[in-house]
Amino acid sequence: MVKLLTTKVKKCKKYIFEGDEMKKASIIILNWNGKGLIKDCLNSVYNQTYKNFEVYFIDNGSTDNSIAHVKKNFPKSNIFQLDKNKGFAKGMNEGIKKSLKDNKTKYIVCLNNDTIVDKNWLKELIKTADRGKKIGMVSSKAYFKTGEIQNAGLSLEGPLQLNKPGGISIGFGKKDKEVNLNSDKEIFVPGGVAPLYKREMLEEIYRRDKEFFDERYFAYAEDLDLGFRGRLLGWKSYLSVNAKLIHLHSITGGSASKFKAYYSERNTLLTAFKNFSSWKFAKFLFSNVKLKIEYAKKGNNSSIKKLRGNIGFAGLIEVLIKAHFSFIFLIPRMLIKRIKIQLSKKVSNEEIEYWFKNFNRENVEK
Repeated sequence: MVKLLTTKVKKCKKYIFEGDEMKKASIIILNWNGKGLIKDCLNSVYNQTYKNFEVYFIDNGSTDNSIAHVKKNFPKSNIFQLDKNKGFAKGMNEGIKKSLKDNKTKYIVCLNNDTIVDKNWLKELIKTADRGKKIGMVSSKAYFKTGEIQNAGLSLEGPLQLNKPGGISIGFGKKDKEVNLNSDKEIFVPGGVAPLYKREMLEEIYRRDKEFFDERYFAYAEDLDLGFRGRLLGWKSYLSVNAKLIHLHSITGGSASKFKAYYSERNTLLTAFKNFSSWKFAKFLFSNVKLKIEYAKKGNNSSIKKLRGNIGFAGLIEVLIKAHFSFIFLIPRMLIKRIKIQLSKKVSNEEIEYWFKNFNRENVEK
């Protein structure tokens, strides 16, 4: 009798453990005229070893018959169509809001449509997320098709940019053996390719900011900004080295384009203005100008070199001027957001200094 009871208890414990392991995730895929990418992306998502998830397919006003293609080939997907292209930030926010209506959803994963994920990708993301209660965000490890790392999270730099290939994308262009990114480790924030966010973190941010990604950004740097706001509320971020995927880099937004350069520059300014202390922001302005002079003289950043080749030096100056004027125009609206963020932060100045010292790209890759 005792033996039988023990067996039942063991089975019960196993059942509870498995239930905890299979907490529900929502995978949000934002699409804009990506019909040629959808099949490989969704096939890889639905081939996951971790089964307790829903797919939210948010279409940003595509004109290439993407919706019909998904309805026919992936009928399990929750499909929502926006009337026009409202940008990455707005589109993802719509998906997050819809996914959080399901009270069982514990994790939200924002996945680019130009990706192919490993079959254990979701399982590994969640495993890393569950290592600690204050881990609010987890970065996937994205590779180019050639095998080099494309993004293993984002680093924290004084100017929020870097004059080197890949900028603040950790591990960019390196082979695994060339960098120390072979075990889970704390990083500053995840990149926007395939980040996981815990429900609790997103809900805390929303209670204060009334949004998740900042919809004024439209596209680019919104991942850095959201992660920074989460960090200031005391949440941590980790890289999950076994959550692997292939990323067909900049297929949707265009590589080294005026569009990308404008939003990247403007939104970097907005991110610093909202999240930096007054002293840090003053230093940021100086380091940002210094970095632009480096770009003009000798840009080691491959994207900047390509951009200069595409639009010329005059075109680059034009983009910078437009980005700065737009930033100045938005300051009154962003000032309210800045005040809320700075007044509600839960971390000390000493901890913030620790971030700058330890989460720069050079240190993380060592």
